[in-house]
Amino acid sequence: MPPENPIGPHEFPAGASEWPAGLSRRQFIELMAASLALAGLGACNRPPDKTIVPYVTPPDRDLVDGALYYATALPWEGYARGVLALSRSGRPTKIEGNPAHPDSLGATDALTQASVLSLYDPDRSRTPRRGGQPVAWSAFEDAWLARHRELLAQRGAGFALLTEPTTSLTELRGIHALLDRFPAAHWYQHTPLARYDRDGMQDDYDFVRADIVLALDTDFLLSHPSSLRYTRAFASRRRLERGRVNANRLYVIEPSLTITGSMADHRLPASPARMRALLTALTDLIEGKEAAVKLAENERRVLATLARDLREKAPRVVCLASPHGDPALHAWAAATNARLGAAGVTHHALPAVRSDGDARCAGDLAALTMAMQRGDVNTLAIVGANPAYTAPGELEFPAALKRVALSIHLGSHADETAALCAWHLPESHALESWSDLRAYDGTASIVQPLIAPMYLSKSAAEFLFFLADPPVRDGYELVRDTWRQDRADDASFDAAWSGWLRTGAIENSAAARTRPRTTTATPLLSPALDARALTVLFRPDPTIRDGRWSNNAWLQELPKPLTHLVWDNAAQISPSFAAAQHLENGYLIEVRVNGRAIAAPVWITPGHASDCLTLTLGYGRTHAGSIGNGLGYDAYRLRTHAQLWHNENAAVAKLGRQHPLVSTQTHFAMEGRDLVRVADAAHLVSFAVETPPSLYPDVAYRDYKWGMSIDLGACTGCTACVVACQAENNIPVVGRDQVARGREMHWLRVDTYYAGVAENPRVLHQPVPCMQCENAPCEIVCPVAATVHSAEGLNDMVYNRCIGTRYCSNNCPYKVRRFNFLDYRAPRDSTVHLQQNPDVTVRARGVMEKCTYCVQRIDARRIAAEKENRRVRDGEIRTACQQACPAEAIVFGDLNDPQASVVARKAEPTNYALLGELNTRPRTTYLARLVNREESA
Repeated sequence: MPPENPIGPHEFPAGASEWPAGLSRRQFIELMAASLALAGLGACNRPPDKTIVPYVTPPDRDLVDGALYYATALPWEGYARGVLALSRSGRPTKIEGNPAHPDSLGATDALTQASVLSLYDPDRSRTPRRGGQPVAWSAFEDAWLARHRELLAQRGAGFALLTEPTTSLTELRGIHALLDRFPAAHWYQHTPLARYDRDGMQDDYDFVRADIVLALDTDFLLSHPSSLRYTRAFASRRRLERGRVNANRLYVIEPSLTITGSMADHRLPASPARMRALLTALTDLIEGKEAAVKLAENERRVLATLARDLREKAPRVVCLASPHGDPALHAWAAATNARLGAAGVTHHALPAVRSDGDARCAGDLAALTMAMQRGDVNTLAIVGANPAYTAPGELEFPAALKRVALSIHLGSHADETAALCAWHLPESHALESWSDLRAYDGTASIVQPLIAPMYLSKSAAEFLFFLADPPVRDGYELVRDTWRQDRADDASFDAAWSGWLRTGAIENSAAARTRPRTTTATPLLSPALDARALTVLFRPDPTIRDGRWSNNAWLQELPKPLTHLVWDNAAQISPSFAAAQHLENGYLIEVRVNGRAIAAPVWITPGHASDCLTLTLGYGRTHAGSIGNGLGYDAYRLRTHAQLWHNENAAVAKLGRQHPLVSTQTHFAMEGRDLVRVADAAHLVSFAVETPPSLYPDVAYRDYKWGMSIDLGACTGCTACVVACQAENNIPVVGRDQVARGREMHWLRVDTYYAGVAENPRVLHQPVPCMQCENAPCEIVCPVAATVHSAEGLNDMVYNRCIGTRYCSNNCPYKVRRFNFLDYRAPRDSTVHLQQNPDVTVRARGVMEKCTYCVQRIDARRIAAEKENRRVRDGEIRTACQQACPAEAIVFGDLNDPQASVVARKAEPTNYALLGELNTRPRTTYLARLVNREESA
């Protein structure tokens, strides 16, 4: 008998064992049969009942296995993101930007990339529930028919509808149909996030034409509905071409460091109160007067330079303020644009396309809560929103909801609001339902499904029309009715419809830009408060926003830009505040506002205003699902309806204990190494160095020779590339504990470094994939030749050779190789498997992983080119990270092609190799970060 296993009955810890102990032959066959059934489930998932149209080629009716792109749109806070969704054997597996869509331009953000994972979330609602118990849809239909008759007799008195703001014309048509059927009913809207409309109009900016940009506490490069378009335009002014650049200059005044602030040439940390004082001084300086406000020396220098730049560069200037800031700041920015002649040049107005200002809306969540507290609401339907979680704490919405006799919730998850409602109904994902959406610029798109609903779910439009006039109508016909308009000819409409589905955008639907209606009179700004006051700021989390993405594991494990925290949120504070309060990262503090308090761990953030504390929304969930429950603190409890975004009456106290925060980067200094090089846009210098000799013989690559260039002057650190890589390459999520042990699996990371003084440093971002070294240190130490050089210069990984010695990782100076210590794959019966890319191996425990320039994409395009007897064209192959990048910072191609974009990039004077002194000769190189500072500031 063999000796007893000293660590227990299993060879490995729970979750790491490949097979259960004592697995019999019969059990093995059963497991294999289950695996095969799951693998075939994608092919068994039926397509939508109605015809959908692929982006490039018409569908083959006999297609069983294959990949096609479909143009559609996904919602981003009610607005459209124009995308191409990849379907493999009937399974949506990958999201890309739609190059034909004018507001996405072929790019995506991290949330859009991760939306495909939410489709396969195992915690999605699967069936209607009454009182928490599963029932059939027919049970709800019968119950609503009885209530519908009662409401008709009362003209809808006592009925209230709560939705989130939307740009869907079909959903709005359903809402208006409901109000027409029930004239005494009331419609309310709620969003915990920002509004962008001002008196029926939206501000829009032309960053291509802007030489000077002043951003006032607004993260327009990350958190704006048009952030993809804005990032592309802004980055175009930071790009080297033939050694020259027509650089813009960015000034940022903000209390908490943002992605936009990290790209600033000049930045001033300032609380909302201090910002009002600085703008008052800036107004005087623009007019050529002495500033009436007392300024610190650094403030005086920056504002004097800013005022001069605004005067000299007018009208090619832009001033913009945060949508969640003080309305007076918006008025100041608009008036300053008008006074400098920017109105109609770089500052434009667009008609508001979201329903925030709809005339038939009765009010916001506060108005609904008051109506429920008065007893005016006996029937409430909530569509998509989760107000029991996102409502300001002072409203006490959950208590008011319990007073409603009949409450109905339509949502993707059984969330906090669903738990309090009598009925919860599953809502379809955007990839499995028909709808329509408009982008921020007004461009309309038809949302076409790639897959029939996986569960017993309905879209918001189908639900709204059912409430108005049972029975349920098909979403396809509802959307077609919306867009049929005056086309009496069915044939012409069908042709137009197919064209809309094929391109992903309805032609001529974008709104016309107009001159902003504003005055040149600068508004009076309220004076600053007591300098000793502490302001608490409320901001959406950069990866899970308001909390609706809490159960998305990709986004939970995505390092947050700037802090690199995962699986948690923290109270961000400045280094000086931390020193004064004797705080360190992870120390718990009590934050108290208006009698309500929460406990939060602190994270010291360079560049944060010293008299502010930032709390992020989206955490502290109790009904998010198995992924998102119990993480972090709930900042909504401290918000008030009157002060949603900041409160200047906060107090903090140390609690004397710690909460371990997990960050993928704990050291933000370069320690004297030239990891991120910085170049002055006005005085470019060459970083070219002579290549040192090597003991290795040079290799002549006669066919293809792949390489990559990353422009650090354009990269904003948004991390869209990280999620795109994860979705493309089946990279697993490992969980908080494993990340804390340094075992994160992302093949691509974005490092952040701070230079200068901690209170207001320069921030530098650097994406780091595998460098694909010509003299690869990893290859010479592998005892089994698992990491080898290909004939095209790629540093390949042969998974079935790897025995897990990890010598290669130890020898890699860039630390870009990942080892899966445990079996991180999802359970065999999980729907998450349906998302995985069949062109990429799904790795088990015990092998090394890393970036290979998306070799599966290289092979696919090479094979296609060989069939046509030609070489691969430049730009024909796009890596996942390159395709997602809104700034076009990443370029990939053949170094043997003298006309290739990557060759031109590498010929720029600021091109350099990371740790080039080690003579690894990496195929991935960088262009230096460009800054356009005025030295007098």
